Amino acid sequence: MAGGGGGEVEEEGGGNVFGEESSAPVELNLTALMDILSNLLFFLLAAFGATIVMGINATVPVQSSSSSLATVTAAVSVGTNGFDVSVMGSAQTPEALDKWRKRIPLREGIPDYEALTTHLLAIKQEYPKSDTMILTPETGIDYGAMIRTMDAARETQVKVAGATHVIPVFPTVVVSTIIK
Repeated sequence: MAGGGGGEVEEEGGGNVFGEESSAPVELNLTALMDILSNLLFFLLAAFGATIVMGINATVPVQSSSSSLATVTAAVSVGTNGFDVSVMGSAQTPEALDKWRKRIPLREGIPDYEALTTHLLAIKQEYPKSDTMILTPETGIDYGAMIRTMDAARETQVKVAGATHVIPVFPTVVVSTIIK
């Protein structure tokens, strides 16, 4: 078979693959089919790319022009020995930030999520406008431990005058990596 310009396909020798005599050369115009397939491919790629991005629920902290004096960012490192908690802020003194630095060890071999929530709630009470936590897992920490840590930081139940209220602690979580 020889392919000519313009998408034509002709058979040489006057016969087909079965040895039968063909009556006329066959011409196929594939332009319309290729247009449809290329458009379909572009739409599928765009939809697939958007699906992957939508599956990751994370935010990135941004620098705003208005500086609030009453906000900090909590930093929680999840390791095999427990949690390391610290806070970062641009308007506070290093001494004010260092008082929130705390290591929360494992309790009976498992992470102490209740102690983490209690400590983050104390930070939230001091800086009520704060809502962002940076989560840094050590190498080898499984996904389930990271999810439980995010759940412990997201919200907690508080009893006030006999009524139970769910209050947000640090609902915005940014997952980071350890830089060595």
